[in-house]
Amino acid sequence: MALRRLLGAASLSVVLAACGAGAPPSPSPSPSPEPIACGPDSPALKNAGRLTLSTDNPAFPPWWGGDPETMYEGQPADATFWQISNPYSGEGLEGATAYAVAEKLGFSRDQVSWLENTTFENAFAPGPKAFDFHAAQVSIRPERAAAVDFSDPYFDANQSLLAMTGNDITSETTISGLKGYRLGAASNTTSLELIEKVIQPTTQASVFADNATAKVALENGQIDGLVVDLGTAFYIRDAELEDWDTPDPEGTIVGAFSTEQQVDQVGFVLELDSPFTDCVNRALAELRADGTLDTIYDENIGEQLGVSFFEP
Repeated sequence: MALRRLLGAASLSVVLAACGAGAPPSPSPSPSPEPIACGPDSPALKNAGRLTLSTDNPAFPPWWGGDPETMYEGQPADATFWQISNPYSGEGLEGATAYAVAEKLGFSRDQVSWLENTTFENAFAPGPKAFDFHAAQVSIRPERAAAVDFSDPYFDANQSLLAMTGNDITSETTISGLKGYRLGAASNTTSLELIEKVIQPTTQASVFADNATAKVALENGQIDGLVVDLGTAFYIRDAELEDWDTPDPEGTIVGAFSTEQQVDQVGFVLELDSPFTDCVNRALAELRADGTLDTIYDENIGEQLGVSFFEP
């Protein structure tokens, strides 16, 4: 139909030219929409003049850092009492990345506010959001992207398997060798997706409300292995399971899964069709280009690698 319209216009031009009328005037191009302001003056902000961010509470290292009882720059006196870590510290991979994005957008530390999210999947559930963007190791998935916007990824996560040291599963080096064990993961996570789609164990995976509940099940012997992202595995092993008064480590990271086995790109969550998504992506592009994202990753995650990857 479009081709017929183009041919018709060309024929009309020939006829008009032959009659001395000249070609019909070309329509004026539509003006390009003005890019939305991305700084404190942006009309897209949830709260005027402030960047409102969100993460899960508790917030765990190495994604987050800081002391929950310490007041950091920009933290209001009545701010949420954070557990384990404190996002206002700007420490940890996601804390540092969030504040680096804020700075690129023109926000000072005292212009950044944090909201707590106590249920992981609430952040990407359908509906309006109280935050400008949310950071909590949320993997970019098509089914989630139907309800929210995702920024471009700011790191690629590796899933891993954590076990108690005495369990036979610690000797396994292949994915096929994991199939006969009792495995578990938190609900609505890519960790659970990896168990179901990549490992495909012979026993149905145990599903837990969160990683904290799953860790207790691991300690109690209800499951043989817990699948979590690699950074979280280090934290659970070294900060939660380890008893420094015993000679052997209580927890063992059995191995990690390569991104070839499951692509697990992590992005910020924004409200569906948010005009602020483009702002965040531009900031991330600059941070990627100038090496900031690599530096943040190396400082918080990269030095902890050294775990072997499972073979098929």
